[in-house]
Amino acid sequence: MALWFSETASPGHRLDWKVKRMLFSGQSELQTVEVLDTEQFGPSLVLDGIMQTTTGDEYIYHEMMAWVPLNAHPRPEQVLIIGGGDGGLAREVLQSPKVKEVTLVEIDPLVIEVSRKFLPTHGAAFDDPRFKLVIGDGLAYLAKPDHHYDLILVDSTDPEGTGPGSVLYTEEFHQRVRSALTDQGLYVQQSGTPTYNPEVLRDASHSVSRVFPICRVYWCVVPTYPGGLFTFTSGSMKYDLMQFQATHVNHARWYTAAIHRASFALPPIVARLVPNEVSQAQSRAE
Repeated sequence: MALWFSETASPGHRLDWKVKRMLFSGQSELQTVEVLDTEQFGPSLVLDGIMQTTTGDEYIYHEMMAWVPLNAHPRPEQVLIIGGGDGGLAREVLQSPKVKEVTLVEIDPLVIEVSRKFLPTHGAAFDDPRFKLVIGDGLAYLAKPDHHYDLILVDSTDPEGTGPGSVLYTEEFHQRVRSALTDQGLYVQQSGTPTYNPEVLRDASHSVSRVFPICRVYWCVVPTYPGGLFTFTSGSMKYDLMQFQATHVNHARWYTAAIHRASFALPPIVARLVPNEVSQAQSRAE
């Protein structure tokens, strides 16, 4: 009999993955951590019963979260990643020759441990000399950062319940992010799927727009995530992510300059969730 992993997206919809075998199952102090070898997408990380990243399609999410801000900032030398303990985002950021150091703050050391062992294509960054790992709470780290950053990326779990990702969607957190950026810094945060969790994008974009001079929302399609349509919310001190240097990313399987531009064209279902000034600014640029 085939083994299937199921994730409930809503009371009327669930996602199923056929699983060849369980590679790891354990409990950290914060959450349940599992790694499944799925038939369609290969080794995949599951936290508290929610699929986080798969070997088969992670490049879409990580390329879009990394290269949109990397190509909008002229000198993204110092980069901070909060969350992202699987290493995929750090690996992608370190593909940029402009980046001098990536600091990754991950609250759960078990995520690091299992990703190193079972998700080797994600974890290539861990051995890069420009990579620095901090085990700790992202909000606490931002209270006294090592220095100011050109780019801060938040690659967290969704803010459901009292999980470790919930604090990363508050205005207090966004204020701390702004304080930890340089006066030309950029910030990007995953803001979930508007199909099933519209309140995540709504709350994040309104909070960021109150804290930062420039707020932008963009999107991509990730097959792994419920509904496919997935959003990112950005805050910027100076640079508009829609105004970017169209550098070619040689290794990319998803990101291109054309996709960068198109990702800011918001479908009405997304535009109605974000602040009016954000949707109007992005509509004028289409």
